[in-house]
Amino acid sequence: MIPVQFDYAAPESLAKAAQLLQEKEGAAILAGGHSLLQAMKMGEIAPSLLVDLGKIPGLQEVTREGNSVRIGAMTTYDRVAAAPEIGQSALAEAIASIGDVQIRNWGRIGDVFAYRDLACDLPAVALALEATFTIANSSGDSRTVPASEFLVAPLQTALRSGEIVAAIDWPDNAAGTGSAYEKLKHPGSSYTVCGIAAQVSKSADGTISKCRVAVASALSLVSRLPEVEAALEGKAATPENIAAAAKLAGENLAGAEASNNIARVLEIYASAEYRAHLRKVLTERALTRALERA
Repeated sequence: MIPVQFDYAAPESLAKAAQLLQEKEGAAILAGGHSLLQAMKMGEIAPSLLVDLGKIPGLQEVTREGNSVRIGAMTTYDRVAAAPEIGQSALAEAIASIGDVQIRNWGRIGDVFAYRDLACDLPAVALALEATFTIANSSGDSRTVPASEFLVAPLQTALRSGEIVAAIDWPDNAAGTGSAYEKLKHPGSSYTVCGIAAQVSKSADGTISKCRVAVASALSLVSRLPEVEAALEGKAATPENIAAAAKLAGENLAGAEASNNIARVLEIYASAEYRAHLRKVLTERALTRALERA
């Protein structure tokens, strides 16, 4: 039972959906809907209008666009993971680790970003793989925003009023590039206690030419780990170098453990010390597997 009254609309274009969001104060997007409907049932939020994106064509496709794979925002997790364009990657592994079969068959990849659940798996993968978001508005125009600019702060994205995530572009793995995702779930809730997404590229001489590492849930906001990246770039892909770089992931990150509501929630699942340990261990594992795939 949902103890609030609301209107419902199912437009057939992104421009119309964005227009409804602008015109109706308190309107909300209905995509995957799991978090939204749960919050409505608990009386935490009361949207005046639900704008269902289910009838808009082109939002549930996985296509190759130049040197990247474009995933429509309404594509289900299961459809993404099964797409041959994705292959063995951090993205496929992160999706396979989400929830259960029902959630993966119904949840939509754009929903987790637009709903601002930014401490979980996919935002970390988006940072590590340097994804780009296509955002539509009511005039029929769109703009592109890289993941590093889209994920602004805890529970805050770069979406403006009336804008909708239309698609996410994931760059193709170039030759000599591999990625991986490692996580630890809480045994009771299955929520992610810590997740690490890593992508590395090796040059012809075997040294690491590029490294991207991002952490989910173990900090107040999904974040890149530039100290780890810098410690590996230009180095040989040896176990010793990987271990030394991973050790930096477990060190105190200035400002990352800020005292806010999200940080206090994280403390319920694991202490800051334990999460720091997990960052180190999972970073080493993710980097090792990513290099094996490179």
